[in-house]
Amino acid sequence: MTLPDDPTSLHYDWNTPRQRRSVVDVADATLSDAPQSASVVDPGQRDKRRLLSLMSGLGVRSAALGHPGAGPRQFADTLDLARELGRGQWPIDAVCTARAAVKDIAHVLDVRERSGLDLEAAIAVAISPVRLAAEGVTLDMMHEVAERSMTFALCAGVRVIGVLEDASRTPPSQLADFVRHLLDLGVGAIRVCDTAGHLTPDGTRALLRFVTELVRLRSGRPVRIEWQGQDDRGLALANALAAVDAGVDRVLATALGLGERSGTVAIEQLLVNLRLTGHWPHTLGGLIEYCDSAAVSFGVAIPFGAPVVGRDAFRTGTAARATALVKALRSNDRSLADHVGSAVPASLVGAETQVVVSPMSGLSNVRWWLAQHGYDAGDVLLMHELLLAVKLAQRAATDDELRTMTDALLAARGVRAG
Repeated sequence: MTLPDDPTSLHYDWNTPRQRRSVVDVADATLSDAPQSASVVDPGQRDKRRLLSLMSGLGVRSAALGHPGAGPRQFADTLDLARELGRGQWPIDAVCTARAAVKDIAHVLDVRERSGLDLEAAIAVAISPVRLAAEGVTLDMMHEVAERSMTFALCAGVRVIGVLEDASRTPPSQLADFVRHLLDLGVGAIRVCDTAGHLTPDGTRALLRFVTELVRLRSGRPVRIEWQGQDDRGLALANALAAVDAGVDRVLATALGLGERSGTVAIEQLLVNLRLTGHWPHTLGGLIEYCDSAAVSFGVAIPFGAPVVGRDAFRTGTAARATALVKALRSNDRSLADHVGSAVPASLVGAETQVVVSPMSGLSNVRWWLAQHGYDAGDVLLMHELLLAVKLAQRAATDDELRTMTDALLAARGVRAG
C-alpha cells in the first residue's frame, strides 16, 4: 500500500535506496531531560501526564519518567507518572534515572514499590579521563561505585541500564574494561552516551560498532544497546541517525531537543527521519500537538523556522516556489503539493501546505489567497494593490491583515467610483 509520505515518482532520490528496514525503538526522555535545561519551567503533574499520553499516540513505547532522587518535587512527579502507567492507561515502559549511588537507587525502588510498576533503572557512571579527573576519582573507584549501586538494584529485582556517560571521549581499553564489567554484573542494557556532544557521525558509528562487538563477544544473552547524544556541535540528529545505521536498538530523544546546555536530538526531527527511511511504522499525526504542548508546559517558544513543527515549516511566500505550489494545490493532487517544495510531506504530521503573501511574493500568491478567502481572484488591479501594500509592510501579512487591507482597498475604490 502506498503511504501518504511515500516519495512520488516525480523526483529522483540520491539517498540510500529504500530497503526493508528494522524498526528502531525510540525512548522519549522529555520528562527526565528537559527539566535539566537552565531556561525552562518544570511542568506540573497535570502537564506531565498530558505529555505522557501524547507520547503514546506517536508510537513511543518507552519513556524516562524523571530523577526521583533529585528532590521531593522530582520524586512526587515521578511517582505520579509511574502510578498512571501502573493503571494501564498508556502502553509505555517506564525508566527512572539515577546516579550511581545507593541513596538515589533507593528512591527508584520506592517509586517501584509504591506504584507497582516494573520499571527500569538507568544508572549513570562517568568513565572518561576528563570526568574522572574533574571529580577527583580513579577508574578503580568508579568500578567500585558502579558495582555497589548496580548490584543493589539488581538484587532488589530491578532491571538495570548501565549508562556510560562521556563514553565518546573514553579510550578503547578503558571503555572495553567498563563494558565487560557491566555485562558481568548482569545489566540488561548498556546506554552509550555522547554527554559532551563531541562526536561526528563517523565517530558515532565507530564507537557503537566497538561496543556492539564487545557485547557480542562477552555476553551470551540479549543485551540492548542504547544511544544518547547531546547537541553541542549541532550534530545530535546526524549522530542519532548514524547510531541507527550502526544497529543500535534504542535512541533517546526529547521534544524540541530540550535538555542540558544545547539540548539533545529533537524527537520530532528524529521520528520524521525514521519514518521517511522505513525505521518507524507509526503514524505521526499528533507530533505537532505534542511539541506545542511541550513548548507551553516547559515555557519555551518554538522557533518559527524549526523543522517539522515550526510555524513556517510548511508555509511559503516566495514567488517561484509558491507558483509551483499553487498549481499543485489547484490540481487537487495532495501528494504533489506535499512534495513540490519540501522533503517532509505536510500530511505526514497532520499539517497542510500553505501559501502566504510576503514581500518576496508574486501575483500568484495574491491570486491564490483571494480565491481561498472569498474575493474576486480575477481582479488584477486589486492583486497589484494588495501585493504592493504587503511589500511596503516589509513582512508577511497574516490572514486578518490581508482581509483588512483588501477591504480597505475595495472600500477606497468604491469612494473613488462614487
